[in-house]
Amino acid sequence: MVLPDTSVWVEFSRRGARGRASGLGPLLDAGGVVTCGPVAAELLAGAEGEVSERLWETLSSLPWAELDPAAWREVGRVAAHLRGDGQTLPLTDLLIAVAAARGGHALWSFDSDFERIGASLAELELYEPDATSH
Repeated sequence: MVLPDTSVWVEFSRRGARGRASGLGPLLDAGGVVTCGPVAAELLAGAEGEVSERLWETLSSLPWAELDPAAWREVGRVAAHLRGDGQTLPLTDLLIAVAAARGGHALWSFDSDFERIGASLAELELYEPDATSH
């Protein structure tokens, strides 16, 4: 399963089959997409009215990667490790990365912060559509 972060959903909504997130449609059709609370919250914060309702229909139909108490502890550990290296990254990015890693999902993002998070979260697998598509 692939957990697309907010940047992928936004790109897909803007450009659809023509953009670099074009692979999201086939993944959705194949049932290969999972989401999590932080991604849903970020997306819904930027949507209004009917767009928000359609977005919620899509998101709520997907499996969700959960953030249990152990996940929150892991977020704190990763944040502290990164801060010790002089990097302060958005908490939402850390939550998304830990949700993907703990659920065994590949994370798809256009945000370079996740590469830095991956250096402190060995379980994080970053999804590369070009490497898996033919």
